[in-house]
Amino acid sequence: MKLSPAEVAYVRSKGLYITEKCDACGKLLNQTVRRTITGKPEGYCSAECRDLVFFEEGREARKRVNSGKCGYCGASLQGKRRDALYCDHLCQIRADRRSNGAMTGKPQITVTPTQRNEQLTEAKIGG
Repeated sequence: MKLSPAEVAYVRSKGLYITEKCDACGKLLNQTVRRTITGKPEGYCSAECRDLVFFEEGREARKRVNSGKCGYCGASLQGKRRDALYCDHLCQIRADRRSNGAMTGKPQITVTPTQRNEQLTEAKIGG
């Protein structure tokens, strides 16, 4: 996808000569490495972006990009099913947690209704 005139002006101000961005994710395309699909004019920044568009299904694209390796730890998938993405169940769980962001950020402390009532009661007594 071609850059808009405003984007071209910004890129030129940084001293770069880039005229295109990825048709899938919008990242700037390096002029020396441009991945395409045969017979289509679109350009993509990586094999992952190209495969996501080509296969139209995330699971199939991930399988093609990391063929033969676990999607989480990179271990060999030799002896596993042909459509396997992970070497074992633990890697699958860890990858799901990483993609959902379950292990990032601060844990949130929930306050139950009983705890709120106790806080109000203590406030009335103290004040």
